Amino acid sequence: MLLLSEWKKEKETLHHLSQILGKYKLESRFKEPQWAHVILDVNTVGFTTGILFYNDTTYEIAVNLRDDRIEVITENETEYITLEDGKSIKDYYLAIDKILLKNGIIVNINKKPQEVPDKTLFDEDIDHHHYNSEISKKFLKIMHFGLKALSKFISPYRTRKVKPGLFWGTFDISCLINYNQLQKSFDESMVIEHNAFDEHFIEFGFWFGDDNFKGPTFFILPHPFLGDDFNRNVKLPEGGYFYEPLKEFMFEFDKLDDKTAKNIVEFLRIGYKEFKTYLNWNDGGYCSIPLNIKDNEMELNCEF
Repeated sequence: MLLLSEWKKEKETLHHLSQILGKYKLESRFKEPQWAHVILDVNTVGFTTGILFYNDTTYEIAVNLRDDRIEVITENETEYITLEDGKSIKDYYLAIDKILLKNGIIVNINKKPQEVPDKTLFDEDIDHHHYNSEISKKFLKIMHFGLKALSKFISPYRTRKVKPGLFWGTFDISCLINYNQLQKSFDESMVIEHNAFDEHFIEFGFWFGDDNFKGPTFFILPHPFLGDDFNRNVKLPEGGYFYEPLKEFMFEFDKLDDKTAKNIVEFLRIGYKEFKTYLNWNDGGYCSIPLNIKDNEMELNCEF
């Protein structure tokens, strides 16, 4: 398991790198509620923008952590940029931009990072230049573990939802269940928050640690936010608890095994039920009507 203290600089570099990909996706996909159109896809070898549109052509940018490279994919070719220690965010950004320009793809992105302390523009950032191949593969394994648990939890529900992916602003793997009721909580001057928190939803996800959490931690966040009338005394699986400063359910974990995954899925289910009740969501039970689809091989072999 990776504690944040063991890879803080590498994590910050990957975070800024994910923001470069996210900025291209922001300009090259059709908009959706809660910024769902900009979420990066987690794949077998890393994370990617998925297919992006530019005029009458398409392109894709992927970070391949297995092979330590960035892949810039156009309809004409695929070019690689090596991920290595000492190479900066400036180097990566300029290399990506050069390849796209060569293929006639000119996308003007906002080069200022967001939701991070360091706002240095991508083409000026020489401070984030840390990379470790072994750490990247551990990070990838944690992403896969969390993605599978979130997918197990959210997949069966018959409701409008945002499927799990990498939110590059906050660098967490998250998904949402929505409810058809508008609720604005932020002023229009706060562009990100104003458009993210504009209706009822419950967010489920995990991030990789911060000043208050040593390592990977799952969370459940309701919107509208909790008031003082919420019952904090909810029985959760081992590892789960209510965190008063953020008014969220939390689950810290240090193992990537089936027992932990089982507890996480149960934690997510209980949190969903509690917050759904508190927010007075009423779908008549439709959301939880079981699927009639026969279990596939993966589901039959899943131990959680």
